[in-house]
Amino acid sequence: MILIAGASRGSGPATARQLAGEGHHVVLGALRSSKLQALVAEIRKAGGSAEWYALDVSRPEQMREFLAFAEDVHKRVDVVINNA
Repeated sequence: MILIAGASRGSGPATARQLAGEGHHVVLGALRSSKLQALVAEIRKAGGSAEWYALDVSRPEQMREFLAFAEDVHKRVDVVINNA
């Protein structure tokens, strides 16, 4: 269970693709929901497991919500990558 903040640009998409391709479930967070939706669809089409969450990393309460979302749905978080 890997969370990636800032997953819509920079090294975020490549990191998500790589980790999902290695069999990890990724939860992607960023402001650009449309880019996250497209990336999740791409990962799933390739056989990976991914979800997205609209996230503004400059707002601490949204980071807490991002973590809580993953913990509620998947019962754990193993790694957080802050790409933002």
